[in-house]
Amino acid sequence: MTKNKFFVMAALALVPAVMLIGCLSFGGSGEVETTISFDAGSMRNVVRISDDGVEKGWLSVSRDGQKLLYCEQPVEFDPADKSKRSESSRIMYLRNASVFAKTPLVESYTYGPAFYENGTNFVYVVLNQNGTTQLVKSSVAGGGRTFITRNPIGQWDDSPSVREGIIACDTYIDGKRQIVTLRDNGTEITILGPGAKPSWHPTENKVVFVRDSSIWEMDIETTQQTQLHAVSEKEQADGIWAGKPAYTGDGKHVVFLKTVKVGSRLRWHLFAMDMDGNNVTELTAGNTDIWSPAAGAGNQIFFISNAGGKTEIWSALVTLE
Repeated sequence: MTKNKFFVMAALALVPAVMLIGCLSFGGSGEVETTISFDAGSMRNVVRISDDGVEKGWLSVSRDGQKLLYCEQPVEFDPADKSKRSESSRIMYLRNASVFAKTPLVESYTYGPAFYENGTNFVYVVLNQNGTTQLVKSSVAGGGRTFITRNPIGQWDDSPSVREGIIACDTYIDGKRQIVTLRDNGTEITILGPGAKPSWHPTENKVVFVRDSSIWEMDIETTQQTQLHAVSEKEQADGIWAGKPAYTGDGKHVVFLKTVKVGSRLRWHLFAMDMDGNNVTELTAGNTDIWSPAAGAGNQIFFISNAGGKTEIWSALVTLE
């Protein structure tokens, strides 16, 4: 994925013909299909939550699956390029994940919200006036904002995930994207190695993350890394990438994004696999894009799609055995 974007829109491909495909239709026009096609044997209860047509990105769901945070009007940007600072992004809040009644929480140049386990506090990224980014802690109750570190950890701190008061994120250090952990009071900063987009396991002390366009897992205590899903150099040369991994809430599977070809275009598909990397399954299909998967309770997932030409929030249940 392009490293300097608030969110990425790319493309999806068709699942094999032997799979059962379910489709949901609604109004809309444009280059993308008006349906989300999905493998009905592996995903069910696919429901669209929002319908306001406003661009969205950086979706996060509370541990119980009842609340959502996301960014509205996200823009492409480079922290070093101040020419794009005329636009902003704000963090929105849904106190009921099944009802689209949104509340603005944080305005102007903020993104990447991630819930704490309590579903009240959250951490996010703020773009400073000098082009750096930092991690900030706040509350859905409007409890102000606390900068987690006095100074940025590296160049462009990004993609926080939090569990038991420990934040996993990524940042540039010595020209390389690195996975970092730290306490939410800014102490015990530990550089764990190359990678990006870390996401905590719900109960175990490990994260899934992206490295070399593939999906990896790291044991935080030993820093041992295991490749769960590989994207070959040949695939990468053809524009195939994997990204944005997350464990399902029951810890049994990993959902992630991967580009595949639809006709002459690349689209982002939603995939799932067992937590050991086996049984990789393409969950979605068609000429639409899926991005920002987030895991709720049990096997519930949320994601954003541009089906029908609008970027809206959807939910579904992953039913892999």
